[in-house]
Amino acid sequence: MSMEKITELLQAHSKKVITPSYRRIFISRVDVWTTAFRYFHQDSFARHHGLLMVSFACDLHAFEMEPPDCGGPRREFFRRLIKAIFEDSGAFEESPTGFIPKLNASHLENGVYRTIGRMMSTIMIQGGEPPARLAPCVVDYILTGDVLQVNATPDDVSASELREMLKKVETSSTERELEDAVKRCDSWRFEVEGLPNPVNMNTKDTLVKKAALFHVILKSQACLDQLIDGLSYYEVLPLFRENPSMHIFLDMPKVKKEFTADDIAGMFKPRYSELHSRFGQEAMVLKFLEFLEYIQGKTLEEKLHFRVLTKAQETFLKTLRPVHILQFATGSSTIPTLGFNPRPHIVFLYGDRTSHPKANTSRNELQICFSLENMSDSDEFDFSFFEALMNSPVCR
Repeated sequence: MSMEKITELLQAHSKKVITPSYRRIFISRVDVWTTAFRYFHQDSFARHHGLLMVSFACDLHAFEMEPPDCGGPRREFFRRLIKAIFEDSGAFEESPTGFIPKLNASHLENGVYRTIGRMMSTIMIQGGEPPARLAPCVVDYILTGDVLQVNATPDDVSASELREMLKKVETSSTERELEDAVKRCDSWRFEVEGLPNPVNMNTKDTLVKKAALFHVILKSQACLDQLIDGLSYYEVLPLFRENPSMHIFLDMPKVKKEFTADDIAGMFKPRYSELHSRFGQEAMVLKFLEFLEYIQGKTLEEKLHFRVLTKAQETFLKTLRPVHILQFATGSSTIPTLGFNPRPHIVFLYGDRTSHPKANTSRNELQICFSLENMSDSDEFDFSFFEALMNSPVCR
């Protein structure tokens, strides 16, 4: 199924399950996990299916309702929530192929995995970035509910020492090598029921396959089942099981694609004003495209060589990437599950007191200031853009 068709299916489902109401939530950027968990963990909260209207604690002075079809703060929140789920919740651990559930008895008792399932469902149905960080074998179990249809490999195992043990067994080419590799597994293999014993060249693959399945799926199966229960929120689970191609919203990509300067430039369409000079507006677009290339080529520091940068500016300059501009203008670091609505675009501001670009994430709008300073051949445009990105909480 094409990506376009998958997106259309999710859009149609989203329109069907989201109710015409809103739920205001208040989130701390410095503690997204705790502040978000308080909401999603409540059964009363999960009984409602309206759009989330997100306000960040540091932005309360700008408190206002947003248009229902936009939601820049919501996209930013979902991006931060995905990071919190996999890095701050204590519910997952990372393997070379993606994240797998971490057996946590307290989390299991308190229904944390179910709450995470609700979070993931909400993120996908309400147009956030795909939470595509799970190991594919974990997604196989989510979509089938059948451990016999899961193909776990040593690379899916999060513990590096155990992973290397299994790989030694898997790659053994002689009986002596196999004997030595199996001995290294004696500290745990007798505690796993059903593994072949003794192990020989004919049964070593069975040992590896069953051991990987145990450590990745069976050991934390109760956690996974609770996560699956949470994914029933917004009827996401049956939708995904009927359309297995949607696994791309959950699978960790085999190759992580970084947006290039050309990618970002292609996403933003200039909206030229007939009230002002087309020549001047196109000149601003060219400066924007050059700025993207400076970031891509890591030459922005050279462009700003006349500036005395602070330590914080030097640090941010080293981490600056083209995707920061997408975050700045939309709140998202990738294409959301439902696509961008409206499409990211550039508008031009006249008479603004500063030369710094601005953004309206609810409209996916990058606002470039037209000024004599920005039009000059100096580094004013580039430095102003750099400062705006660095000082924006959306980019951090």
